[in-house]
Amino acid sequence: MTRASLITFLAAVTAALALGATPAAADCPGAGENCPYTSAGSIGQRGSGVLRFPQAVAVGPDGSIYVGDQSSHVVQVFGADGGFRREVGTAGTRPGQLSAVGALAVGGDGSLLIADGGSNRIDRFDGSGSLLGTFGGPGTAVGQFRFGAGGGNDAAAGGGLAASGDTVYVVDTGNDRVLRFALDGGRGTQIVAPGTLANPRGIAVRGTRLVVADDQNHRAVVFDTGGRLLKTVGSGRGAGPGQLNFPYGVSFDRQGRLFVADDLNHRVVRSSSAATGYAYKARWGSYGAKPGQLAYPRGVATDANGLVYVANTGNDRIDVFDRSGTLQRSFGSSGRAPGQFNAPLGVATDSAGMRAVTDSVNGRLELLNPDGSVATVWGSPNPGPTLLPNPVAVAFDGAGNAYVLDGRRGRIAVFDRASGSLARTISNLGSGPGQLTSPTALAIDAGGTIAVADSGNDRIARFSTDGSYLGATTGLESPRGIAVTPDGARTYVSDGRNRITAYGPDGSELAQFGGSGVKLGKLNAPRQITLDPAGNLWVADTGNNRVQQFGPDGERLQTMGVRGIGEGEFIHPTGVSVSCNGTLTVTDTDNNRVSQFALASPASTTCGSLGALGTPPAPKVPTLPAPLGPQLTVRVLRATKLYTARNLPVRVGCDTTCQATVTVTIVQRGKPAKGKKPATAVIAPVKLTVPGGQSALVRPTLTRTAAAALRKALKGRNGLTATVSVTATAPVGAPTTVTNRLDASG
Repeated sequence: MTRASLITFLAAVTAALALGATPAAADCPGAGENCPYTSAGSIGQRGSGVLRFPQAVAVGPDGSIYVGDQSSHVVQVFGADGGFRREVGTAGTRPGQLSAVGALAVGGDGSLLIADGGSNRIDRFDGSGSLLGTFGGPGTAVGQFRFGAGGGNDAAAGGGLAASGDTVYVVDTGNDRVLRFALDGGRGTQIVAPGTLANPRGIAVRGTRLVVADDQNHRAVVFDTGGRLLKTVGSGRGAGPGQLNFPYGVSFDRQGRLFVADDLNHRVVRSSSAATGYAYKARWGSYGAKPGQLAYPRGVATDANGLVYVANTGNDRIDVFDRSGTLQRSFGSSGRAPGQFNAPLGVATDSAGMRAVTDSVNGRLELLNPDGSVATVWGSPNPGPTLLPNPVAVAFDGAGNAYVLDGRRGRIAVFDRASGSLARTISNLGSGPGQLTSPTALAIDAGGTIAVADSGNDRIARFSTDGSYLGATTGLESPRGIAVTPDGARTYVSDGRNRITAYGPDGSELAQFGGSGVKLGKLNAPRQITLDPAGNLWVADTGNNRVQQFGPDGERLQTMGVRGIGEGEFIHPTGVSVSCNGTLTVTDTDNNRVSQFALASPASTTCGSLGALGTPPAPKVPTLPAPLGPQLTVRVLRATKLYTARNLPVRVGCDTTCQATVTVTIVQRGKPAKGKKPATAVIAPVKLTVPGGQSALVRPTLTRTAAAALRKALKGRNGLTATVSVTATAPVGAPTTVTNRLDASG
């Protein structure tokens, strides 16, 4: 979303919240006769050109660009101009739904094939996005796969796909093999058995040749389409010319050139065609976010015009280059921009109506004003020196400081309201007293006691806000969500058996309600819960894709939401909060957005006043060593007849686009006459631009005067020495100089 469109959207949401008009029944999905809210809006976008770790890219015969966006759980389709067109799929695990897109291919009939790492399945769609069929499932038999679902920043979804006519070739990453099928999944056969490849990723096909990115062997392997090994490409792990560092995507262009997304070298490597043995030719890219820079590129594809499309995964965009690495354009906006989310899990509201959302995959806390605009962001982003590798829940104390539960590290990170900086941490990972394992939720009562749903240890752990351990309620069954009354008299806990139990301060059971089902009052995988100012309980009924409201003793009050992508619809909501100004906020996790609702009958309460939110210094981003400077080739094509031709034709090549300066010095060969210095002529420097992987011919030329003076000084002799020096610079890396000395003649 552009800044202008974001401002327009927020203004519309603010106006809707203020108007309080009751929506029609059709606009209030999942509710009963009376809609519980008067208006609804969303913060963040689920798709529409917003990318979250795009790692697969394919080009259709009509020029459409298909982008497999791992964390958006969809394939996004763009026009050749980079404009967003539509989406294919929605989040989920059923056929036609996607969890973690690992690979894409376009069949000869124009159908789109998608390898879904989370379901270990291949789904096939027609040009309009309708499901044609599906095949696969977890396992090791032919027709079964172990792609791998990935895991956020540091683990990509697995799988590789390449199509040729009515045949599709499948890289089965977890099983270290390659299989071949008809487009509908029939005629399956294994063509490369385990043992040759280690964690293979991308695959490309051209004619009778297949190439596979052999990730952990740091090479690309060329097979024929029957699976016979023909050639390996790459000279081992490293950043030098021809080396690779966990290669990921591969692609052929129409001329048979091979392009490799060299993931941890943050570059693209180009090799020549099969006719020259896929010799190393060119490279481009360096770590960073600026135009032309790359961060963990994983997907690569080419179009009919020879353009190269790179899934710039760490930068959440698609970059388009020519074959020499010159950037032509980029498209896609980042799901890490302020106001966007990547799997938001938890939400809480302070006493002034300010909301905090744990943006889990992005490793941060976004603070939202009552109108939905972003007030500030706390915590450093991924990738980087991450303060919050997996923030799952948040709560405020009375002073408005934020307590963020880190599920991965098993601790509570406390952020100071005035500065926005990390003030201290509470607890650590483990199963001992005062430790946490896979915690999922927390709540703070008015007295400052923190209660944590310590899911991995099947208990509720309690701490004071200064970090002191206060004991635990044990023997629970996978607690998921937690809410505490302001006086601490009741602690509500949602659990893995689809129940909500109310406990007293001594751990005694006061009430229990819920149970498995889809009717009002029944639950399916409930997650986080919250109490509104009236003491009613709101539950993120995750498996039922809705939110429910209960009375203090489990009275079944109302429900709202159904599975979907429209306003008031959810896909696996996990967090819920009700503010003092009557706004219900829900983290719509697998739609990568936050939904907010103006409640029709909010409890009568007054928002308080708290100090301003601080903005911490911008986090330091990681830096990597600069790549090598340009690798130069210099060849003098002729060094004779210098008196008459007066030039030396020199061919200069660079493996990355460079600016080259050619200097030539010509000196008398042999001893000069006694008392004389050797006759010398210096040719004026010549500057030129050399595209990456290409060469250019330059002709440094002697002036007529210099040629005549040289001939006169040598008195008819023509023995000369030519020193040709070429210095090349590129946007990154140190300059490179190559000097050749060779015999020449007049």
